[in-house]
Amino acid sequence: MTQAGNYFAGMPGHLLRRCHQISVAIFLEECGEFDLTPLQYSVLSSLKYDGVQDQITIGGHTALDRTTVAVVIENLEKRGLLERQQSERDRRSKIVRITPSGLEIIENVAVGVQQTQQRMLEPLSESEAVLLLDLLQKMADGNNARSRAPQRTRRK
Repeated sequence: MTQAGNYFAGMPGHLLRRCHQISVAIFLEECGEFDLTPLQYSVLSSLKYDGVQDQITIGGHTALDRTTVAVVIENLEKRGLLERQQSERDRRSKIVRITPSGLEIIENVAVGVQQTQQRMLEPLSESEAVLLLDLLQKMADGNNARSRAPQRTRRK
């Protein structure tokens, strides 16, 4: 049943946007004490689990465009959570590494991140949650090339 002026309410793009808004709100509730955004968390996680990388590789791992990844990295660098230096092989490239402070915050925020994921999936049964995640992954993989910032890593 469609209400006037709300014909878009059941469209996948609208529902995904709403779910993203909800996800960010829950993340900020659960992780607010660490003063991290979800994008900052993804960059720090990429550095923790994949090691030292250049900014372009981080963008590929996190599916962030060049400008966004540069801003996120700059903000994290100002907080002392990561360090950047010019690449010795390619002067145009910036090499990024997580600092001990960055490692500490990423470990401390882990419980809040897990709580965020659980709260997002709370309205679903266990089998529905598994199905949703499988379908979202299939949708993301199938449309990856259409993204402004395609993910450039293999899923493990």
